[in-house]
Amino acid sequence: MAPRKPRTQATAAKSAGSSTQDTSLRATPEFPPISPKRRLQTRAILEDQILLLDGFMTPDECKRYVQFIDGQELELTPPKKRGEAVRVNYRLSVTSTEMADRLYSLLAPHLPPFPYPASLRRDGADTRAVHSCNSNIRVYKYTPGQHFGCHYDDAVRDSQTGARSEWTLLVYLSGVEDGVKGGETVFYTGQKSKRGTEVITAPLTRGTALLHRHGHECLLHEGSPVISGTKYILRSDLMFMD
Repeated sequence: MAPRKPRTQATAAKSAGSSTQDTSLRATPEFPPISPKRRLQTRAILEDQILLLDGFMTPDECKRYVQFIDGQELELTPPKKRGEAVRVNYRLSVTSTEMADRLYSLLAPHLPPFPYPASLRRDGADTRAVHSCNSNIRVYKYTPGQHFGCHYDDAVRDSQTGARSEWTLLVYLSGVEDGVKGGETVFYTGQKSKRGTEVITAPLTRGTALLHRHGHECLLHEGSPVISGTKYILRSDLMFMD
């Protein structure tokens, strides 16, 4: 993995509101159910950095979440502040320990051990288990033309548990199966090749959970513009105790 370089406003802005928990919180809605799955396996598209868990949600579950999101009062992201990435999408952010616990119980049986971040590496201990999911639950909706510019995801503390985030969790609730074009999550590794800087594109597959490292180990990445269709995402983070 390429070292995280000093940020510049043009190429390496941070995600808006990423260093602390969202403050635009509201009453917690009742999220639709998600059933436990058996025999799911994570697959790495970049070892110890980007993981995919296909089939985390069924097509019917994704459909119910899309209907749920469309029934909420979503906010359009505000104009970016200095040093923040350009971001245009609709969103809802709530605090829900119940939903965080549900996501953790569904994910935990399928997760591998995770590497320590370099700043916390312990002698004789290379990996550790996830403690929980972030109680700050977010849902995103991207319509044609909307996108999330190049940025890094910062680590945060969960206001409810004190655990610290190290991996972003994105669950794609719609994808190419629904006619969505564009909107993929694109990572820039910083590695050079004959074709230029190496780029890894995570496929936009309905029901798949995307996990990627953030904080100091985060790769520069973006949510590419949606060309057609509507992209829906369920967002939390994987949390660890220091």
